This record gives sequence, C-alpha cells and structure tokens, in this order.
Amino acid sequence: MKPRSSKRAAERPSDAGSKLHKTARGAPADTKPEPTSKGGLDVEVHPLLRELAAVPTVVKKGPSLHNGRNIHELFNPYIEQTNRTSAAASRRRPLQLNAPGKFIAEANEQRATEAEERRKMQVEKEMHEKGIFPEVNTQETLFRPSFPPLVEWWDMPYLRTRLYRAFFEEKKEYYLDDEQALVSIYVQHPAPVDAADEPVETKVYLTKEERRRKRRNERQIRHKEKQDRIKLGLDLPPAPKVKLANLMNVLTDEAIKDPTAVERRVRREIQDRYDKHMAENEVRKPSKEQKMQQREAARERDLQKGLVTAVYKIKSLEDGQQFFKVDMNVKQLGLLGIALINPRFCLVIVEGGAKSVRFLKKLMTRRIQWDKRADGQPWDNSCVQLWEGELKEPSFRKWSPMYTNDDEEAYQVLKKFGHENYWRQAFNESPNASEA
Repeated sequence: MKPRSSKRAAERPSDAGSKLHKTARGAPADTKPEPTSKGGLDVEVHPLLRELAAVPTVVKKGPSLHNGRNIHELFNPYIEQTNRTSAAASRRRPLQLNAPGKFIAEANEQRATEAEERRKMQVEKEMHEKGIFPEVNTQETLFRPSFPPLVEWWDMPYLRTRLYRAFFEEKKEYYLDDEQALVSIYVQHPAPVDAADEPVETKVYLTKEERRRKRRNERQIRHKEKQDRIKLGLDLPPAPKVKLANLMNVLTDEAIKDPTAVERRVRREIQDRYDKHMAENEVRKPSKEQKMQQREAARERDLQKGLVTAVYKIKSLEDGQQFFKVDMNVKQLGLLGIALINPRFCLVIVEGGAKSVRFLKKLMTRRIQWDKRADGQPWDNSCVQLWEGELKEPSFRKWSPMYTNDDEEAYQVLKKFGHENYWRQAFNESPNASEA
C-alpha cells in the first residue's frame, strides 16, 4: 500500500504545476484575494485543495415531454391526437384599434331589435285580447326527414370554414379571436330585464291626531295669507259677522235707534251665509256621472286583484221579491254569470271582483230570508253556497237569467260555458247541508 500512495503523491505536484501553467497562459484566474496571514482561520488553502472547494453548478433539466416507454397508441378519428399549435398562434398580434362608431352602431342595432320584439309582443297581446288568433299551420310537411347538415350547430361557431374536410385536410385553425366568438377573453354580461310589474308606491297613513294637526296647520297658513293680502290692500276686509247673540255688541247705536230693522238685516245675512254654504257643498258634491265613474274605477281596481267566482244552490226562485233582490244586486255590483232556473232547483253562478262577490255572499246567506215569502207567509226554501274560489279567465260575458225545463237541458246550458260539473255537484248536494 505504501508504494501506491507515494506514487500518487509524486504525481500530484505535476498536476498542480500544469494547472498553474494553464492559468498563467491565459485561463481565467480566481479574482478572490488570497489571505496573506498564516495563522488562525486565515490559513492559506493548499493548492491541491482549491478545485475541491469550488462546487460546480448543476444545470437542471425540465421534465421529459416523452414517456420513457415507447408505447404505440391507436389512432382515434374522433379525438385530436396531434399538436396543432402553430407559430402564428404564439406570435404576438399587432395592436388593432376599433373603427369610430363601431360600438354605437352595435348598440343602436340591439336597441332596434329589442324595440321590434316589444312591438311584436304588444301586437300579439292586443290580438289575444280581441280574440283574434293567428292561423297555425299543422301540415305534415314539418315531419319530412331532412338531410344531415354539413357542419353541426355546436361546431359552427368555432370553425373558420363550413366543412369538416377543409378543417382536417387544410389544417385550418380554430375561430377564437373575435368578439362574437362563444369562447373568448371577453366577459358577456346579460342585458338587464325590466320587472314585469310596475313599482308600487307605498302610501303613508297618518293617525287621527296627526290628521287633525295637519288640518289645523293648513288652516292657520291660509288665514295668515288672507290677513297679509288684506294688510297689503290686495283684498277687501270681510264684513263683520253679526249674529243675534252679538247684535248689541257690534251694532250698538243702530240697534238702539231701530232694533227691528237691525234684527231683520241680521237674519237676512244669516240666511245668505247659509245659502252660500249650501251652494258650495252642492258644487263640491259629485254628479251622477262622476259617481258612476268612481264606482267603475273601484270595480276595475277590484278586478285587477283577481277574479273570484261563487256558486249558490237555491230550492226555488218563484218569489218575485227574492228574485228581484238577487238580479238587481248582481247588476249593480257589475258581476257576470247566470241564474239557471229549473223545476228541480235553481243555480246562481257569479264571477267578478273579490269585494263584490263578498257583498253578494252576505246578501245570499244572511240578508235575504229565504223561508218567508213577500207577503210574510213561511214556505220551504233555502240557499246553500256550493263553491267559492279564484279563476284565471272569466267564463261569462254578461249576467243573464235562463229558464230550463229538465235536467238534461240545464246540463247542456252549463256545458256551453264549461261548468257542467256545478250541476252534478248541486244534484248530489246533501239536503242536510248547512243552509242560510
């Protein structure tokens, strides 16, 4: 072992000398200053140990793109297995500016399209309200088989060409660099949709004390304005309000001279003030036409809340007074329906607003005494409510009483309006049911 170690030690100086010779000839030398002291931690490193001190940097390589094992993959025509990324796709695109007015034109076109759609919807709504429906073509031509498309609809937005062959053979690219493309860098925000119902304004309700205070303040403001106009000379001061109680205090001298004439004048002024007050009340009182308009407006508001129907079974409507009450109240309430009079029993069907139907319900079940005739004689008669609920659309166009002779005729009459089930329900109604 000793001869080998001595041989290696003999070879080391020659290697160090050769390396020093290369450095002297032009190789890059270490620019770090070497310590000059010879003691402590500043001991100079031995020339043979310098190359051990410099640790070489290892360049890391990225993960291999290919698997170590070369496995043969089968070709699948329905899966993209080739890398279609081209240099044109990775190349930076130049700056492209939009033409002036481009987005304004698009917005105007979108507004025009929306306006046309709203107009068509309004026309269809008006036609539906008038009962005019467009003819629908039910021909069998729609069921005729068609040829398959050249490009499926789900691939069409992404292809520059309209053929699959051109895309696969000519190596065309995807169509993803446009604003209208389905997949792009742009965020598509949905257009705001207006609410179907109009916003309802919340009505402010005041208490009784607040309403009294409000009237008092408004009256004080009007009185102060009137006093200011009199002070400025714009209006004449009002005549003194003389009554029989303050007659002697207001008209002292005149009352003493001729009290009879003064009393007559005071009574005439009192009557004039009363007539003026009553005339102002008559002016403020609504006329018959205005009252009718107010009632119609109230019925329209009631109908807007929903359409309600009620069905009543009456044993008989032979009494003229009872029939008159039912007929006249239904007309005054503006209800729709029918009074089906039959020898077996009578059926009353009404449709209208909730308030009007509720008023008629109280009339039919509480106010009318069905077990008494007009002359006060008792007789066997009753009224039962069969059903009450809401409807989507009215079934009747007006109120009309109809007379039938038998069950079949009554059934056919109700079948025209789609309410033949009411007759079956009334026919099967138990006589022990709760009656008014």
